[in-house]
Amino acid sequence: MKTKLAGEGLTAQYNNDADFALAARKIVALAFVPIDNLDDAFEELSESTPVELEPILHWFENNYIGRPNRRGKRREPTFPSELWTVFERTLNGDARTNNIVEAAHRALQAEMGMDHPTLWKFIDSLKKVQSGRDQTFEEYIRGDGPIPKRRKYIQADNRILNILQDRNIRTHNELLQGIAHNFLMN
Repeated sequence: MKTKLAGEGLTAQYNNDADFALAARKIVALAFVPIDNLDDAFEELSESTPVELEPILHWFENNYIGRPNRRGKRREPTFPSELWTVFERTLNGDARTNNIVEAAHRALQAEMGMDHPTLWKFIDSLKKVQSGRDQTFEEYIRGDGPIPKRRKYIQADNRILNILQDRNIRTHNELLQGIAHNFLMN
């Protein structure tokens, strides 16, 4: 989404206009809507989205919701909603992201200190990162728990869960806005 905003030349507006940024995050917040309500939530969001975000909204619809055909049914999107919605995972307390994989990738990049290392530098970096992973695994085996989440993330997760549990007393737009207040796209 950040890349799409940048491609449309909207990064400065996103960074400087809080209302615009909230509207952009509401598009991403569609991931928290139950699959059965996705069409209605998208239509409601479309009516309130700023004109500048319409290209982003169309892109999202093409790739994640599916464009309506002549009969009013939606075409298959590039990425079916079952792959990207996190409503059920959030209610079940399951992980919503692949941050562990991203963290491992960042650790490897930090260890190498460059974008295109030589083969030997790459192998040495892999060995060092694996050694750290082995140590973390041994700590887990001896009974140490995982590194606790930061308080601000726990609080945001709890607020998102509360919003989803109260979804029946909210409009789709209120649900999306509530979710959008609880994350940033940095």
